[in-house]
Amino acid sequence: MSHPLRRVAATLAIAVASLVPVITGTSAGAATSPSIVSSILAHTDNYLTSVRTYFLCTTAKCKKERPTLLKSARSAMSGLSAQESTAAAAHIPSKYRASVDLFVTDMRNLRASFHEYFITASTVILSGLVGNIFYQTSDVGSDVNLLRAVSKNTPVSFKLWVEGEAATLVAMQTDAAALQSSTATKSIGIYANQLLEAESTAMAAHANGPDRSFNTLLKNFAHHQQRISQSEILFLQGKKAPMSETQVANLNVTVAAEFASLIKAETALVKKK
Repeated sequence: MSHPLRRVAATLAIAVASLVPVITGTSAGAATSPSIVSSILAHTDNYLTSVRTYFLCTTAKCKKERPTLLKSARSAMSGLSAQESTAAAAHIPSKYRASVDLFVTDMRNLRASFHEYFITASTVILSGLVGNIFYQTSDVGSDVNLLRAVSKNTPVSFKLWVEGEAATLVAMQTDAAALQSSTATKSIGIYANQLLEAESTAMAAHANGPDRSFNTLLKNFAHHQQRISQSEILFLQGKKAPMSETQVANLNVTVAAEFASLIKAETALVKKK
């Protein structure tokens, strides 16, 4: 399961992680606004913070507060799910439609990961779900950033937009590193590739940022990673894959180069005024 992307994961993880903005909120509460767009803009950042605080808890202080944080995370997910349901059925101005549709899709993915986390006993799957929740909350955050820009009739900045894509790259690095681990089993390999496939799908769906060149890089990288993961899953299952092992190895080289190009371009665009 050697993979150039996996070999560079450790050295690039810090660089990518530093590009993911911290989600901050203003006010909490139920989605009471008559406009679903106004409700999303008013409350979602705070909801996302509550969810992430529970799942990404690393300090001794927050670990002592886990029961309280869980209660807050469940309440936040209830608010987010209510927004999702309302947004899916709402009649809204056409200028918001694409961003709201993506918000609904991302919320359904987040809700599914949140639900599965509390019904699985597998430590491997639990770890994968935490990674999902990390990048999925960031995807939703990016959707909110786009909605906010549209609502103010202002261009969206790359730094705000890239939140979801940067988090997805971090999650992909983590899953790719799991494949390189000396303790990786066949089942872990299949699961990690399934996660990479899902992350690639999410990445391609969000390749709608303010820089066309970067969007193209994202789409190409996501497409190639999907092809690799689909074939590697079949290899591990002892089934015939659409690509040969040699073709997968060659595409791995391409993906590693594309990944490096993404990091370089992202870093430059985030710093650009």
